[in-house]
Amino acid sequence: MANKFYITTPIYYVNDVPHIGHAYTSIAADVLARYHRMLGDKVFFLTGTDEHGAKIAEAAQDAKKEPQKFVDELALRFKELLKTLNISNNEFIRTTNPKHEENVKKIIEKLQKNGYIEKRKYQGWYCVGCEKYLLADELVDGLCPDHKKEPVLQSEDNYFFLLSKAVADFDLYKLIEKDKLIIKPIERKNEILGKINAGLEDISISRENVKWGIKFPGDESQTIYVWIDALINYFTATKIYENGPIWPADLHLIGKDILWFHSIIWPAILLAIGEKPPQEVFAHGYFKIDGQKMSKSIGNVIDPNKISEKYGADTLRYSLLREFPFGEDGDISEEKIAARYQTDLSNDLGNLVQRTLTMINKYNLKFKYKELVCSGDSCVGKHIEILEFDKALEKLWSCIRAQNKLIEDEKPWVLASSDPKKLKEVLEKVYNFLCTLSIQIEPFMPEFATKLKKQLVSLKPEPLFPRLD
Repeated sequence: MANKFYITTPIYYVNDVPHIGHAYTSIAADVLARYHRMLGDKVFFLTGTDEHGAKIAEAAQDAKKEPQKFVDELALRFKELLKTLNISNNEFIRTTNPKHEENVKKIIEKLQKNGYIEKRKYQGWYCVGCEKYLLADELVDGLCPDHKKEPVLQSEDNYFFLLSKAVADFDLYKLIEKDKLIIKPIERKNEILGKINAGLEDISISRENVKWGIKFPGDESQTIYVWIDALINYFTATKIYENGPIWPADLHLIGKDILWFHSIIWPAILLAIGEKPPQEVFAHGYFKIDGQKMSKSIGNVIDPNKISEKYGADTLRYSLLREFPFGEDGDISEEKIAARYQTDLSNDLGNLVQRTLTMINKYNLKFKYKELVCSGDSCVGKHIEILEFDKALEKLWSCIRAQNKLIEDEKPWVLASSDPKKLKEVLEKVYNFLCTLSIQIEPFMPEFATKLKKQLVSLKPEPLFPRLD
């Protein structure tokens, strides 16, 4: 029986067009989804868009559009990016989906029934940009550290999720400490355990003055807090799609800025309604653009569509996962992507394929493409399993360069006249390596893998990474 593998990205907030940060998480999730499918696992890969809340309403108003029309247009942009990047998601969930909204209400009702929701008066500093209340020690010089704006002091009646009670009732600390809920990398696990130890406050899960959202069940004057609505998407997907995913999720792939929501609030909600927490939450790092934080005001936001159009989607996929370890902070730029294209893809990989197939044809050799099965025991597979994408790619490129060196050392053009038998052995060895490579590289570079297989079958070389103008 095949293993099930349910993987998710965060659902992306549609107050603006998609950028390279959205591409990063989607690509990483896609590599894992493709890899597990190759192993024969029953994979369900979910991504989508988060479409409610005050920030969306404001952005729609600025664009002089109704919120629904505004989110419809932006959700389409996110879907188009997935297609451009060859992302193989099974479904694309939207929080404005009526079936999602219906199931969110059911979960809130179950939390109420189980005694984990209370109505209270709340006062605090609310950042519209973050869509959340900020604690005094989170402010920097009185400003939100991310948006550099002074939050608004708000006081209103809200419904509260009894987070502290749920965490204590189900001993969430122990579940995380004992890896019953795996949080990676290890520094993120330690960060969450530290927060639980420091003490938790109950959280407001409704808003009185936000109109664009799901109405709180039993109280039409309140809407469900956008973050609660968004988190529940992972579970509602199991209810609304035919042949949908089986709970629990095996892996939530997220950025480290939303670790708190996914590692404490979300598992606590699930436990409070009698469901299992996700198996694993992996929080990747941030990346800077040429050493600076990505920012529209600076003008250094990289458009993944433009990069894909110029260099190819596989180049972007490869570069983002090769440049620095997944889970750590790193730096990316178009110059670095261009360098990877020229050096790694064109000079190393493209050249190896082109010269090998050219020589096979020139010397009238015939080799047959070997259909191989992906194995989790391979050195590349072992790195993918633990999300060491950069190491998996380094391993592949070490082998690619070794094959190029083999050609340089053995000089098939000399062997053609001096030792035809050795000539065949050398080129067959490289050819068989390329057969293996076409399988191992497929999760990372699916378009290239398809083209490579086609050329290995036909023995007709065509430029895979042509020189850029």
